[in-house]
Amino acid sequence: MEASRKPLAKIEGRRRMRLSGLTIAWRGTSNLDDWVAYIVNGTKSKKLILADRVSERKLKTLLSRIQAMPKKEIEKLAKG
Repeated sequence: MEASRKPLAKIEGRRRMRLSGLTIAWRGTSNLDDWVAYIVNGTKSKKLILADRVSERKLKTLLSRIQAMPKKEIEKLAKG
């Protein structure tokens, strides 16, 4: 008989960047490389993706690095 497993916990968050004023949202699962970060810009149809399928550590490093970047540089860094 198979034991039922508890599903892995998904983690989500949002942070507003100081200089650019953009809101960055992210989600993922601890201990897995499935994290994604994107720019929240009001429309659901077009999300600018900053990072996709990365580790939590890479994502947190990216967020701290873009904290002091201007809006145009962050949008240039994102994939449309």
